[in-house]
This record gives sequence, C-alpha cells and structure tokens, in this order.
Amino acid sequence: MALLFSLGNHPTVLTVLLLVLVLLALPALPALLAASERVTIEAEKATRSPEDGR
Repeated sequence: MALLFSLGNHPTVLTVLLLVLVLLALPALPALLAASERVTIEAEKATRSPEDGR
C-alpha cells in the first residue's frame, strides 16, 4: 500500500528503482523454477538403478 502511495504522489529515485527491480524479477521467477525442476529431474534419472526399468 505504501508503495502505491509513493508511486502515485511523488516517486523518488529509490521508489522507481524498487519498482524496476520488482518488474525485472517477476519474469525471472518462472525461468528459475523451471531450471531447478530440470536439474532435479536429471539428478533423479542419474541416481536410478538400471533394474528400475525407467
């Protein structure tokens, strides 16, 4: 709420930088989550024994 108030009235440099950082971080989150999921799947494949049949 305070962020919206400060953006609506007189945005400072710090407020604008904070907004830019948030807007840059939002698209990066799904990419990071997808990458960590891929790493987890690859690690599980590497630890399976051949007689598992998978």
